[in-house]
Amino acid sequence: MGGYQSKVQKSSGDVSVGARIRAMGSHEAYQTAMHRFDQYRGTVVACRYYPPAGLAPTALKNSIVNALARVVLDQPHLHVGITDEETRHPAFVRLDHLSLRDHVEWLTCDDDSQIEKVYVDTMQSQLDSRFDNLSTRPGWRLIILQGTNTNALHILYVWNHAHHDGMSGKIFHRQFLHALNETAAPDKALVDMSAPDWTLVLPNDVDKLPPNGEIICSWPLEYGFFLKWAYNDFKPVSFFPGAPHAFWAPIKCTPYATRFRTFTINSETVENIVSTCRMHDTTVTGLMHALVLVSLTCSLEPASGTGFASRTPYDLRHFLPARTPEYPWLDPKESMCNWDSVLDHEFAPELVARIREIMANAGTNADLPQSLPEDVMDAIWSTSAQIRAEIAARIAMGTRNDLLAVMGWCPDWNIQQQREARRTRYLSWLVTNIGVVEGKSQEKAGWSFDRAELVLSAEVPSAAFSVSLMTVKGEQMCVTCSWQEAAVEERIGNKLLSDLETWLNGIGA
Repeated sequence: MGGYQSKVQKSSGDVSVGARIRAMGSHEAYQTAMHRFDQYRGTVVACRYYPPAGLAPTALKNSIVNALARVVLDQPHLHVGITDEETRHPAFVRLDHLSLRDHVEWLTCDDDSQIEKVYVDTMQSQLDSRFDNLSTRPGWRLIILQGTNTNALHILYVWNHAHHDGMSGKIFHRQFLHALNETAAPDKALVDMSAPDWTLVLPNDVDKLPPNGEIICSWPLEYGFFLKWAYNDFKPVSFFPGAPHAFWAPIKCTPYATRFRTFTINSETVENIVSTCRMHDTTVTGLMHALVLVSLTCSLEPASGTGFASRTPYDLRHFLPARTPEYPWLDPKESMCNWDSVLDHEFAPELVARIREIMANAGTNADLPQSLPEDVMDAIWSTSAQIRAEIAARIAMGTRNDLLAVMGWCPDWNIQQQREARRTRYLSWLVTNIGVVEGKSQEKAGWSFDRAELVLSAEVPSAAFSVSLMTVKGEQMCVTCSWQEAAVEERIGNKLLSDLETWLNGIGA
């Protein structure tokens, strides 16, 4: 079976400014439709950086802007525009320059004791901000927050998902850190900081724009898998009692506002959690799914849902070939693009009822114990092991029967997303874990970072909760949960984060 990939066209050779480079693939078109209808606004990966000691303010700003310029030049998806969002075939267009002042914002906190609050407020503002003028201005921003007396800088990289996926945010910071340590020399300056717009001249190298996943390799789709997916997606929910849909969080398109909460787990506790997960044949991702299941089971009224469904995004770069004859320059693991897919999980009504009964006997829902009951922990470990097994089975299938191939059969993502907004929400939560990133410089006197956080803006027709994890090697793990204010009660979100923090620290003690 084939699909959307047959519609994808690309340009070669010299292309005039504003001309179409290539049509979007199905995932890119889906993300563009989400942004167009205000069903999603942006994603953030934020890191806490430490510059070399004694770096003067002017030199610091020069280093950051020129390091950014180097990453932009190395990543073609950061210097293309988007056009025809309202059509069936949106596309990327060529730009010949960027005014980096349009993409970079400096914020200063005069009271260092308030910098964490300012950081949270800044994150909140970015999650709720749209991207405009997409045909002439790529959809990404860099926000630098610094105090007056502290050496740390909070650097937020914010982007429109149509340009690239969450793993690309990790790639950005990894390459940005490398560029910061590489561009310390004045002779490597790419941007004239004395100019008003900080203009970065872009190369005419449209052939280097990473292709969408559908055209890099084959995505075989069996008819049986496709028909099963179609049946599950289109069957009337009201006819099937015990459906896992999130009836408790109806889809509401307006008002759009994201709420988020974050906590951190120290490195020693993270190591203990990972070791304990291995002992129970699971992963941190599998464990997070099971813990969210327990928390929501206790927070929601029994009538609110007899079952649950959740989602795990995963990276497709494991399957994409590098440096092929057609794309000899392409290394997917170092390239920013939309190369991810998802796997859904369902939790049976019987499991939910059993967890609810055990937890009710253990104590009131308002005062659950830090050490979960043994019967619940047994259910958590068996459930998390099942999640790990499902993910492993999906990865083992490679490109066969992947949802990306199913997406290729959607003729118009604008129409599809309008329909999605009128349906019953399926997913109660998703867990996305983009893993561990190295934050230390190879040079002792170089730049480094010790904290990294992934935060997703609310996705109106998708999961009610987005739980994201990111860890700096040898440092802390950040756990963040976001949701749409209009669709989810704040008490449920706050309770979920409180439960996760308490239980993870208990497991890792």
